Amino acid sequence: MSHKRYKLSLFISVLFVLIPQTSFADSLTDLDSLKVEEESTTTYQRSLFKHWIDSDKDCFDTRVEVLIEESLTWPSFKSRCKVAKGQWFSKYDNKTITDPSSLDIDHLVPLQEAWQSGAHSWTSKQRQDYANELKAGNTLIAVTSSTNRSKGSKEPQSWLPTSGYVCQYLNDWVDVKKRWGLSVDKGEKEFLKTSLTSCVNGQTPVTTTNPSTNNPNPSTTKTSGPVVSETGAPAGSTAKCKDGTYSFSKTRSGTCSRHGGVAQWLTN
Repeated sequence: MSHKRYKLSLFISVLFVLIPQTSFADSLTDLDSLKVEEESTTTYQRSLFKHWIDSDKDCFDTRVEVLIEESLTWPSFKSRCKVAKGQWFSKYDNKTITDPSSLDIDHLVPLQEAWQSGAHSWTSKQRQDYANELKAGNTLIAVTSSTNRSKGSKEPQSWLPTSGYVCQYLNDWVDVKKRWGLSVDKGEKEFLKTSLTSCVNGQTPVTTTNPSTNNPNPSTTKTSGPVVSETGAPAGSTAKCKDGTYSFSKTRSGTCSRHGGVAQWLTN
C-alpha cells in the first residue's frame, strides 16, 4: 500500500465514521435471512485457510496491509515489507498500541467458526479469499493479542468486546456471515436477535457465559471434545492431537482416538 493509498484509506475511514452505518434494525433483517443449521462436526484444520498472502504483489502481505490501513498515523518500516511502528486503536478493549508485535489480526468471524458454518464445503480458493479479505473492511481487524486470545473461536454469546464496540461487533458478525453465505446455529441466532434488539433500543448486550476478556488464556467454551485453538494450546487442555486439535480429556485412555491419536501430552 502506497502513501497515497493510505491517505485515501484514511479519508474513507473518516467518511465511514461520519456517514451513518447500516442500522441495527437492518442487521436484524439480515439475521433473519441467514440459514439456521447445526454446526459441521467435520475436522477443522487452520492450514486449510491459507494466509497471510500478498495478493497484489506489492511486498505487503494481508497482515501488513491491515496494519497500514488501520494505523492512525503513517507507520514506519523496519524493512521494505515489515511495519516497525505506528498507532492503532484496539476496538475490543479501547487500548492504543504503537508496537505492531502487540497486535493480532483477528478474523471477526473466526476461521473455525466459518468452517463450522459452511466453509468446510468451500474450495481452497474460497477459503483463502475469506482468510485474506480486505475489501469489506470488517472481516479482519487489528486488536490486542490478549483480546484475540481471549476470544479464540467463540461465538458472540460466549465472548464480546469489553468496549463500546459491542453493537457494531454484532452488526459486523451478521454482515460477514451474510456476505459469505455462512449459517448460524439456533443458539447463536437467538442471542444475536436478542442482542441486536437491545442495540436498537440503545442498550449494550452482554454474553450469556460472561467470560473475562482480561484473561488472555481462558478455557475455551467448546470443551465437549477435541477443539482447535486459533492461538495455541487453550488453558485446561491436556493433549494435542495429531490433526491439530486439543483435548480436554481427564483420562489418557481414548484421548484423541478420533483425531489421529496423541501428538503431545500437555501439562497446563
